[in-house]
Amino acid sequence: MNQKPTLKVLAEKLQLSTSTVSKALKDSAEISVETKVRVKELAKLMGYRPNTAAASLRNRETRTIAVVLPEIINDFFGQVLMGIEEEASQHNYKIVICISNESYLKEKDYVEMFSNGAVDGFIIAASMETQELNKYEHYNEILNSDLKLVMFDRVIDDLDCDKIIVDDAASGSRLVDFLKKKGDRNLCVASTISKLSVGQLREQGIKLKVDNCPELNLQYVLEEEDERFMQQLEDTLKNNKTDAVIALDQRSGIMTLNKAKELNIKVPQDLQIICYSNSTMAKYSYPQLTVVDQHSKELGKKTFTRIFNLMKNKDEVQVTRIHTLKTTLLERGTTRK
Repeated sequence: MNQKPTLKVLAEKLQLSTSTVSKALKDSAEISVETKVRVKELAKLMGYRPNTAAASLRNRETRTIAVVLPEIINDFFGQVLMGIEEEASQHNYKIVICISNESYLKEKDYVEMFSNGAVDGFIIAASMETQELNKYEHYNEILNSDLKLVMFDRVIDDLDCDKIIVDDAASGSRLVDFLKKKGDRNLCVASTISKLSVGQLREQGIKLKVDNCPELNLQYVLEEEDERFMQQLEDTLKNNKTDAVIALDQRSGIMTLNKAKELNIKVPQDLQIICYSNSTMAKYSYPQLTVVDQHSKELGKKTFTRIFNLMKNKDEVQVTRIHTLKTTLLERGTTRK
């Protein structure tokens, strides 16, 4: 056989996870006798020998954390990263930054690359493709090893790991209450992130509240591609009575403001706009966008603190925790006083 006999090669040929193969070779009680026999027979046939140098590397502390982000164009992730780095530096830790560019395979490759002992743990926000495919075996590989994993913002609900999130659904519900008190009755949800868990949660919170308020009307502009988004938004603003737009991400918020100006719609007198994420673009738009502040830097700090406590075993009882930060509405120039 030409392939180098590594754990990964054995796992692929047996259609098992690398952690299962590793445990089988170590006679773990978690693995069935039948699986152990299959693994050991193939390992013997291929001449597999455990990499003792890699094992030694895995067992030492690196004081380094891999941070896997889906993208960095969004200010939100940049601010989270600042929080992580500041808190890491306070504890004499370094971070390695990996950008998946919304790709499941890139995300998976980064996890495999750094799982050899190069880092002590992972901080991850799932890529769009990972969430769409609902494939997260690479996260389970981390959890089945001695490494630690904390997810933030874009998390996998079914994964039994620690998570740091914001109150996306509840914040959506509060926005409807806010606009209702302002006298708005015809609301529009605008989003370029409808395939992401965070976008879906915000949308769910808004819809649930509107469904319980029969006097309110709700319409949607949900489109990932900018040009199609702008066209759908224009059709909505021209043809339907719209009092307010809740933009679920900063791109849709900026595009909504620009489209309103293009159509000579007065903001906020005739159209109120609220946008998620307290980004630099939102702060320097004109008028300044009213935003839902996710406290991204604080979220980053709390994320590192959690993984640090897991690594140092500072909790008397090791339990999976989900920590939820409450968002804040910052009223600026695109909502009426």
